[in-house]
Amino acid sequence: MRDMPYRWIEAIQDRRDYIEDQLKPGSPVVGLPYAQGSLLLTVSKGAQKIFEVHDRIALSAIGHPADIERLRMLVTDTASVQAFQSATEDVNLHRLTHYVLAHTFKQAFESIVGEAYIIKMLLVEIGNGDPETQFTHINYDGNVKVQPESGVIGGTAEIESAMQSYLADAQNDTQPDLDAALQLALKTWAVGRELSQRDDVEDSNEVSDDQIDEVINTELEDGEIEAGILDNSLSGDTKFRLLSQDEISELTK
Repeated sequence: MRDMPYRWIEAIQDRRDYIEDQLKPGSPVVGLPYAQGSLLLTVSKGAQKIFEVHDRIALSAIGHPADIERLRMLVTDTASVQAFQSATEDVNLHRLTHYVLAHTFKQAFESIVGEAYIIKMLLVEIGNGDPETQFTHINYDGNVKVQPESGVIGGTAEIESAMQSYLADAQNDTQPDLDAALQLALKTWAVGRELSQRDDVEDSNEVSDDQIDEVINTELEDGEIEAGILDNSLSGDTKFRLLSQDEISELTK
């Protein structure tokens, strides 16, 4: 098909439209730095969505569960092999995203005769010995976006833009504690969730405080907040842990 460029471009656009239709209803994910490290948050309905990759690296994703699991295992296994063959310090987010995941996403998306991955992924890494955080967003087509301030994934680019705008208005130069970071992440998640349920986000991407509260209350009737942290204050090499539901309830009072 590549010898007929117009047909190939049309097929790529059809594939893009199909993937975005599948991703739009997905539960968004929000990543924020806080005083001791970084936080990933989403709302799930049973299946775990936040995972450790390596000592200082974690990920979450939206999309087809089988694709998420396959690619999670790919990046986790790659990190383990790199740590075994060289050194733990050689495992870093840049190498895993740019040389492993991005290539895999792009190759699957552009191979029209094969299946594309229905997925968007958000990874986070904290620095070695300091709480500096790096968020990396990988789109289903292999495009990579790196941000130090925060990271979000939602079903469409418009939803992600609205979530980032909400964060930009709410954040300041002071690093929040875990309590404040979790509450801000939950509200940002609600912005994305509300927009994912609208027919046309481009016409209106404003979400009021009342709508945010309503979305949170409604979604938590049959779902639960899932939050994972990379915490530099933890002893040992591994800095990742999932917050318990008791901890989350206490922090969101």
